[in-house]
Amino acid sequence: MASNINVGEELQETFEKLVHKKTCRAAIGKINAAFTEVELERTMEPVEDSADHPAAWKEMVESLPENDCRYIVYDFKWKISETITKSKVILILWSPEASRVRNKMIYASSQECLLNVMPDVNRQIQATDEDEIDFNAVLKRIEH
Repeated sequence: MASNINVGEELQETFEKLVHKKTCRAAIGKINAAFTEVELERTMEPVEDSADHPAAWKEMVESLPENDCRYIVYDFKWKISETITKSKVILILWSPEASRVRNKMIYASSQECLLNVMPDVNRQIQATDEDEIDFNAVLKRIEH
C-alpha cells in the first residue's frame, strides 16, 4: 500500500549530514498531525569513542515513545576488534504494540517514501518492543 506522505526537507537534509558529514548519529522522524509529511522530531549527537556505542544506542531507545510510532535513521556502529569499527546506516520503524492500529498502518505504508529519498540506508528494521531494538539484537540482524 503506497502512501501520499512526503518527507520533510529538514529530515532529508539531516539524513545527508548523518551519512556524508557524520554531524549526528541519529535522526528521529514522525508523521505530522495532518498525516501529510514525515518531519524531523530531533537529532542525536555523534559518538566519537566506539566503546560508547551501546550506551548511545540505549539512550536513543529509551527516548522513544511507548505508545506511538517513529522512524529512526541511525548510524549504527560496532567494534569487530580492538582497532576496527564497522558502521551501517539503518532505518528503523518503531511501531510499539501500544500504538494505535491506524498509526501503525500509516507508518508501515509510508516507509517506502523515506527509502526513496534516503538511498544510502543499508538495512531496514521493524521493532515493536525493546527486545527487538536491543543493541545486540539489531547487531545480529545487520552484521551480515
